[in-house]
Amino acid sequence: MKSFISGRRTALLGVLASLSALAACSLLSPSAPAPTRTLTLLAINDLHGHLQTSNPVPWTYPVNDPARPGATLQAAHGGLPHLMTALNTLRTQAGSSLTVGVGDMIGGSPLGSSLLKDEPTIEALNQLGVTVSVVGNHEFDAGRDELMRRIQGQCPAGGCALPGYRGARFEYIAANVLEGEQPWLKPYVIRELNGLKIAFIGAVTRDTPSIVSASGIRGLRFTEEAQAINRFVPAARAEGAQVFVALVHEGGRVANQAAGVVNDPTYACEGLEGAIVGINERLDPAISVVFSAHTHQAYTCKRNGRLLVQGQAYGALISEVRLEVDARTGAVNTATAFNHKVAQSAYAASPEAKPLLDEVERLTGPIKNKTIATLPAQLTRRSAAGSDSPLGGVIADAQLAYVRKLMPADVAFMNPGGVRADLPVVASPPPISVSMADAFATQPFGNDVVVLSLSGAQILELLQQQWAGREADSPRLLQPSQSLSYRWDARLPIEQRIIDVRINGASIEPTRSYRVVVNSFMAEGGDRFAVLRQGTARQIVGQDIEALVDYLQQRGDALRPPFVPRVTRVDAPAARP
Repeated sequence: MKSFISGRRTALLGVLASLSALAACSLLSPSAPAPTRTLTLLAINDLHGHLQTSNPVPWTYPVNDPARPGATLQAAHGGLPHLMTALNTLRTQAGSSLTVGVGDMIGGSPLGSSLLKDEPTIEALNQLGVTVSVVGNHEFDAGRDELMRRIQGQCPAGGCALPGYRGARFEYIAANVLEGEQPWLKPYVIRELNGLKIAFIGAVTRDTPSIVSASGIRGLRFTEEAQAINRFVPAARAEGAQVFVALVHEGGRVANQAAGVVNDPTYACEGLEGAIVGINERLDPAISVVFSAHTHQAYTCKRNGRLLVQGQAYGALISEVRLEVDARTGAVNTATAFNHKVAQSAYAASPEAKPLLDEVERLTGPIKNKTIATLPAQLTRRSAAGSDSPLGGVIADAQLAYVRKLMPADVAFMNPGGVRADLPVVASPPPISVSMADAFATQPFGNDVVVLSLSGAQILELLQQQWAGREADSPRLLQPSQSLSYRWDARLPIEQRIIDVRINGASIEPTRSYRVVVNSFMAEGGDRFAVLRQGTARQIVGQDIEALVDYLQQRGDALRPPFVPRVTRVDAPAARP
C-alpha cells in the first residue's frame, strides 16, 4: 500500500509540474495580454516666484458665481498655499506620481521673491516636491554664476537672503546649454515610478541669448532644442530608461486661448502655432510627452503621436499627464492630459506653506507694503494695436527724467517684455495707492539705467529692429519717452516702414549724435535690439526701480488719462487683404 500511495504522489507531482510549465509558457506567449502600468506626471511652468496669494493676485479665471446662477466672476488662482493643496489632492487621487517644473520658476518675480534673490521660490519648489525642472531663460536673469549659487545653496559672506537657505533639492537640467561641447547642467535625469524608469530630458529656448543680459551667460552656448534632446535619448536608454519625456522651455499659442479654453478634449488644438510646433516635429519618436512653457498659454494637444502640454503661468494651473504603459516594452498605449485650475476658492490654503510665507513677509513686509505714490488711474501695459502703452511710456519717461537730473539726454526706450504687470497690479477707485510691491511687480529685474550715444541713423536702425524675426504687422514695439514720436505702415518695406520720426519736436537727423537712455538688458542687445551694442560713451546712472519710484513720487498725481500715444500705426489692418 505504501508503494502505491508513493507512486500516486509521484504521478500527481508530475502532472502539477506539467501544468506549471504550461502556465509559464502561456505567460510568455505573444498572445497573452501585456501588463500595464499607470504613470501620472504633474507639471508647473512659468511660476516666476508668485508665492503670495495676493498683492499681486497671481492670475484670475472665470468661475461660477454662487450669487447668480449661470453667471461667472473673475476669481484668484494660484499662490503657494493653494498650489500645495492642489498638488497634494492630485497626488492622492493618482496614488503615485512625479512633479516636474518646465522653467522660469524664478526670475521676473514679485518683490517677495526677487528682493530675496528668489531663494524663497526655490525653497517653495522643494516643499512642493518638484523632482526635476528644466531651466528657463529667466533662470539666467541674474547670470550663470548667481543661478549656480542659488541651485547649490551657497551663501555669500553676509549670508543668504533667506536664513537657513540650502539650495535646490531637485535637479535643474538642460541638454542644449553648452560650455564648450559639454552640457553646463545635467542634460537629463532618470526617475522611477511604478516600476518603470522615466528619462526627463530638458531644453531651454535657443533664443535665451537675445532675452537675457549677454554678460551673465558669457561662455555658454544655447543650441537647437530638439537636436539636443535627441542626442541624449540613446544615453538615457542605455541607463535603463523605458519612457522618455521632454521638458522644453519654449512654447506655442492656440487660437482659442482668448476664449479661456485651456483643455481640448479632442487634443486637436486647432490653430496651434509657435516655435514648439517645429521642435515637436523634430523630436525622436521615443519621446512620449512634451511639457512646454515660455508663452504663458494653456493647451493640451497631440501632435506627431505625442502629447504637447502647457499650463499657463504663475501657478494658476497644474498640468496632469497620465500614461498607460506596457511594462515590458515601455510603449505608451494611451496618453491623456488635463490642465487643472488652482482656484483659491476650491483649494484651501495649506498650513505647511505658512512658515515660509511668514518669513518672507517678515523680511520684506516693511519695504513691500510701503506706499510710494497715489495715481488718478491705473497705468496699464495694454495698448491699441500698433501703438505704445500708457505704462510703457511712463517707465521710459521716468528713466529719461532720472538721467536728466544728472546730465543731458534726448530720448529713452523701454522694452515691452520688461513691463511685467499693470501699475498698480489690481485696479481700484481713485485715488489709487501704489506700493513698493506694485512697482517691483511692474519692473522686477533690477536692471541698471544706462545712457549711451547713438547717431540718428542708428536710432532709425533700432526702430527697424522692432521687426526682427516678426511679422510685418506684429512688431516688438519699443516704448518711447514723450520726447520721441513716429508713425509706421506695415504695408511698406522695413527700411521705409518708419515715418516722420521726431525727437524733441524736430525731425531726426541721421548724422547727429543723440544721448539715449535704456535699461542694461537692452544696452547689451537684449530682445534682438543689436544696434544698441554699438552705443558709445556709456554711463550707468542707477537702477530702473529707483527711477520709476522717484518719478511716481514727483509726478504721480499728474498721470491721468487720456494717454497720448507716441507711436501711431497709419494703415488699417482690417482693411488689408
